[in-house]
Amino acid sequence: MVAPQAIGYLYPWDVLGDPAAPAWLGTAGVDRVALAAAYHSVRAGTPRHPDRRVVDARTAALYVPAGAAFADQALVPASAKGWTGTANSFAGAAAVVRGLGLPVDAWTVLTHSSAAGGNNPDLCVRNAFGEVYRYALCPSQPQVRTYAAALVAQVLAEGQPDGLVLEAIGPLGFGHQNQHEKTEGAEYSPWVQALLSLCFCTTCIAACEARGLPVQEYRSQVRSAVLLAEDHTETPETAPGAADFLPLLDIRWDAAAALLDECLAAIDASGAAPRISLHASPDPWSTGPFVATASLRRSKLWPLMDQVTAVVACWGESDQGVAAVRALKAAAPQARVGAYVLALPPKRADAGHLAAEWESLAEAGADELHVYHLGLASTRRLGAIGGAVTMLRDDGALRQRDVR
Repeated sequence: MVAPQAIGYLYPWDVLGDPAAPAWLGTAGVDRVALAAAYHSVRAGTPRHPDRRVVDARTAALYVPAGAAFADQALVPASAKGWTGTANSFAGAAAVVRGLGLPVDAWTVLTHSSAAGGNNPDLCVRNAFGEVYRYALCPSQPQVRTYAAALVAQVLAEGQPDGLVLEAIGPLGFGHQNQHEKTEGAEYSPWVQALLSLCFCTTCIAACEARGLPVQEYRSQVRSAVLLAEDHTETPETAPGAADFLPLLDIRWDAAAALLDECLAAIDASGAAPRISLHASPDPWSTGPFVATASLRRSKLWPLMDQVTAVVACWGESDQGVAAVRALKAAAPQARVGAYVLALPPKRADAGHLAAEWESLAEAGADELHVYHLGLASTRRLGAIGGAVTMLRDDGALRQRDVR
C-alpha cells in the first residue's frame, strides 16, 4: 500500500505572534498545510498562543487584502484585520509555515458567508416556505459566482499559495448554520433537511421555468412532504418519491458547476498553476462544505480530475469513513481522494487510535489525510497527531507519494 500525505489545517492566528509556532507545528509531522485564506465566522480556541486563548472571528472574511477586486460588486468580503491585526494575515502565517519547508495551500470558503448574505438576502438560498438562509449564498445567482471567482483570484494574487483547497463550491442548505443552533429538538429527519435545502430563490425559479418545470407545483410538493413527514430517521435514500425532486437537484448541480468553472477561469487568468483540492461528497443531495460529485461531472474540471484531490468527510466512526472513501473513489475514479479526518473531540487523543483509523482509510483508497485541526487541537491532541503520523511512517504505512 502506498500511503497518503498528511495535510494539516490551520488558521493564520494560530501561528502569528507566537514565537514557538514553528516548534509545535513541526511536531505535527504533516507534509503540507491548508491555511485559511477566506473563511466563515468562527470562535476559535488558541491553546498554545502566548497572548490569547480565544479568537472571535465575528464575520466571514478574506485573510488577504481585497484591493479593488470587489469594486462595484454587491458582495464584498470583510477584512480580518480587526482580529488578526493585519490585512494580510495569510501571507504572514504562510511565511511561518514555509520556514519549516512545508508547502501552503489556501483554504478558501466560497458560498458560506453570513456577512455577505445578510446584506444581500436576495442572493441567498430560499426554501419552499420562503425562508432565507442568510449564511448560504446561492450559486445560481450570477453575482455569487462572480464573487467566488474574485475570492479565488485575490487569494492567488495576494497570497501566492502553492495550492488551493476549495470549500462550499455549491450552496449551503438547512444545516451548517452560523448561529447558536436551536433546531435539533425539532428532530427534522435527514429527508426533511434535504427538502428544506432545495432553493426557490428568484434565479432558481427562473431556471426551473426556463426548463419548463412547474416550479409552483414543486414548491407545493416540497412543503407538503415536509409537513407530512413523521419518520425522524427517514433519508433521501429511503424516502418514497425522492426521485420526483431530481429536476431540482439538476439545477443545483448545474449552478455549482458554473460557479466552479468561473473559479477555474480565474485560476487560468492568474497565470498560476496551484495544486487543487476541493471538498466533495458522493451524495447527490449534498449541500454545505462538500459539493456533490454530480456537480463536478458537469464542470470543466471533470476531464482534469486526475490532477485534483477530492476531499470527503470522515469525521464519524471508522467504518463510516471507510465507506465514504470508497464511495467517493467510485464516484470520481480519476481523482485523488483525500480523507478529511477529525483530531478533535469526540475523537480520542490517542496516537495509536488515530493511526489505526487513518491506516484503515488509506487501505480503503485515501491518497491524502486532511487533518482537522492543528491550531484548535490541545497540546495533548497535537502530540497524538504527530505520534500517529510517526507511528504509521515507522510501520511503512505513510510513505511519501508525488501528488503535485
